[in-house]
Formats: sequence, C-alpha cells, structure tokens
Amino acid sequence: MGGMHLLVRALVEEMAGRGVPHRVLTMAPPGVPRDLAIARNVTVHARRLPVLPIPSQLEGYFGLVGAWAKGSLLWVLRNRRRLRREISLVHAHCDGSGSAPFYGWLIARALGVPLVAQIHSSRFLSQHPTTLWERVTDPAAKWAERFTVRNAAAVLMLTEKARTEMRDAAALDPRRVHRLAYLASDRFAEGDTEERRTEIRRRFGLDTGQPVVLYVGRIAAEKGVEFFVEAAAELRRRGRNCRFLVAGDGPTRQEIEKLAEDRGVADRITITGFLPHELIPSVMALSQLVVLPSRYEELGIVILECMSMRRPIVAHDVNGVHKLIEHGRTGLLVPPFDTPAMADAIEALLDDPELRERIAETAAPLPSAKYSLTTAADQLTDIYRELGVCV
Repeated sequence: MGGMHLLVRALVEEMAGRGVPHRVLTMAPPGVPRDLAIARNVTVHARRLPVLPIPSQLEGYFGLVGAWAKGSLLWVLRNRRRLRREISLVHAHCDGSGSAPFYGWLIARALGVPLVAQIHSSRFLSQHPTTLWERVTDPAAKWAERFTVRNAAAVLMLTEKARTEMRDAAALDPRRVHRLAYLASDRFAEGDTEERRTEIRRRFGLDTGQPVVLYVGRIAAEKGVEFFVEAAAELRRRGRNCRFLVAGDGPTRQEIEKLAEDRGVADRITITGFLPHELIPSVMALSQLVVLPSRYEELGIVILECMSMRRPIVAHDVNGVHKLIEHGRTGLLVPPFDTPAMADAIEALLDDPELRERIAETAAPLPSAKYSLTTAADQLTDIYRELGVCV
C-alpha cells in the first residue's frame, strides 16, 4: 500500500472504532473476496470493470482507476435502494486522478447524501503531467477535481497552504474547506523491533558496515526515484562507499533498475520490492538518513515517519514539503531535481553525526504534536456532525 492507502485505512479503522460503520469501495487483486468484513464496523467491497493487461506507469494497468470508479458506481446503482437506507455520507479519497473525486460525487448524488472530498494529491493545484497520457487527460482531470470540490459539502486538504490555495482557486466558502493531516499511527516507532531488524539485515545484506541511505515509497514517475539513483551515482564518483536501499515497488521499477545499470551503481542499490508497512520502522532504524526525491508532494507522510524514528531526511523542496521541514533544523531541503545539491546534502549528514542527531532530536516531537491520528479523528467527527451525520 502507498502512503494514501495507509492513511485511508488508519482513518477508517479509527472512526470505526468510535462506532461509525464504514463500507469501503476499493480495488483488489484476483483471488481476494469481493466483499469482506475486515473489522468491526468495516466492510470492504472490491469492484471494478475488466481492463486489458496493458502496463501503465501510473496505474499498473492502463485504465485501472477508471475501471474501479465505474465498477463502484454500477455496484451502488444496483444496490441503491438498500444503500440509501444505510449510507449517511460519502467520503471520497482523491489521489489526483480525477476519477475518484468525480465518481465520488456521482455516488453521493445517487444516494442523496453529502460528499466529503479528501484531497491527498491535487491535480488541480500541484500535480504536473509526467507522461503523454497525463498531458492528454490533464484538462479533464483538473475539471473533474475542481467540479467535485465545488459541489462537495466539505473539502479536506493536507496543509494550510493547500487549504488556502484550493479555497481561492475554486472559489470555495472558507467554512467548507478544512486542513486534515495525520500520521497513519500514533505509535509508528513502536513497530521497530530487534527481530525485524535482524530479518531485514539478513534479507538485504545490510550487515556490511556501510552507511545506508534509504528511499521509502512507490517506484513511480511522480516519486522521482531516478534522482535518488543519480545521487547514488554522483556519490560513487566522489568516492563514497554507501549502500542505497529502495524500500518499495511500483510501475517504473524496470526503468529504475536499468538506470542503475547505466549509471554503474546497480551493485550499490538494493530494491526490496513490496514490504509490509510494519517493517518500515525497522528499515528506517537501520539507515543513517532518508531521501524524499518526489516531483511533487502535498505533505509527505514518510517525512513524519522519519521524524518519529529520529532519522534525518533530505527532500526536494516541492509543494507542502517545506511546511514540514525547516531547512537545517528538522531536515535538509534541496532545489528540485538538482543532483549535485542532493549529493551534497547526503554527504553533509553522513559526515556529521552530530548534525544528524541534532536534526533528529529537533524533529522528533513534531508528528505527535501536530499530526496525531486521534486529533484528526476528533476533527473529522466534528465535520461529520456539522453535515448532520450522527456519530
């Protein structure tokens, strides 16, 4: 699961634990039950139309997100009479595709209930097309997101900056736009155990004594993993003996592996493939620092996770990242897509243990102080109540 999916799951489980029943419409791989009660008050429904197995850097398969959105809408329409009695509100989580917010609005209309649109990544405000297909569909995706937020009962943004920008750009009533940001667990750091560290060292050969520079996340165009590889190549040219660990998987993995071969750093870079999220705290604990090379990032949940684990981070200064990282105090910011600057920042942290410790200590209190899941659920409860939903 990516960062957005972890946040959705965490919020659903927290709200369900407070007695708010949820039906979650999502996708699932073959062999997974189409309807599954995963916890008290949480039932997951996996619905989508068939798609051709044409690989896509954005979706895994071409048209997959649209097929899920259409399949979800059809399921709602077929069960509309029953669902009208059960559903009080639709909460759509939006990733910048355009499909999720618009079909969320259609589903809310079909059921005659309010829509809450939670924007995890905004095509309208901040995303820039990275492929030909994105450039072709960009106007429609932006229109769909703008239309949806203008017709939603409440809009949730990850940062105060994004909240203000969406309010102004879409001409929204300020009372309908809220900031809602949180870490997927208030106890993230407790997931680190010596047993898990031992497993990770064994699986990925991290017992060589070399410093470990880490990337955590999907291997996808928008995540900029190629800049991580370029920084690894630059550091090798400078004579640095480091291991570079990519903890994740994704649609551009083959391109990243080829780039590592072309740059002569395939022997320095290990790609773990998918890792269960419960292993990530221990992966971070085994690293000296973490790099976030994203092309755009509304917030960057991995930043909060690094802070919880007391690991310094080097990040591209894009979108909402500088709202979390104060350069030199809670992390290091570098100009976007500047490989020498990223290599310089990595070297600065590797060469100065006191700087690493100082940044880690300064940043550590931030997640629990400002991004508590419990506090976010309290805020969401108030928003639901304002919309007339009894929770």
